[in-house]
Amino acid sequence: MDEYEQQRSELAEIGEQLQDVRGEASAPDGFVTVTVDSSGVVTDVRLDPKALRTPPEDLARIVTETARAAARLAHQQVTDTISPITDIVGSMPELAELLPGAPSLREQESAVTTEPEDVPEDEYDEYDT
Repeated sequence: MDEYEQQRSELAEIGEQLQDVRGEASAPDGFVTVTVDSSGVVTDVRLDPKALRTPPEDLARIVTETARAAARLAHQQVTDTISPITDIVGSMPELAELLPGAPSLREQESAVTTEPEDVPEDEYDEYDT
């Protein structure tokens, strides 16, 4: 297998791994659990019956914070999963060298690995599972 085929195979494998990424977080009391996919989209919310005794505004806040924590965990998994791309992209010529005016692959890769600004990491640590 030549280098191009190997890189293509590695990228395909990374793509498959990204489809399986899930972030799951539970509130500190364990009454709320939220699961998100690799994009941070909520795919499941589980509420213990005891959670329903919580005032609605508090429950809404807890669900929101737990979903954000799950999204942060999913984002970290995505970042870890795509980290091998750095080596692959680093060994490729810059796209602009091949096609004048084309965007930089390296700039795109660094933009993907940046932590979302609206989900401060330390603010939701208590919700990590």
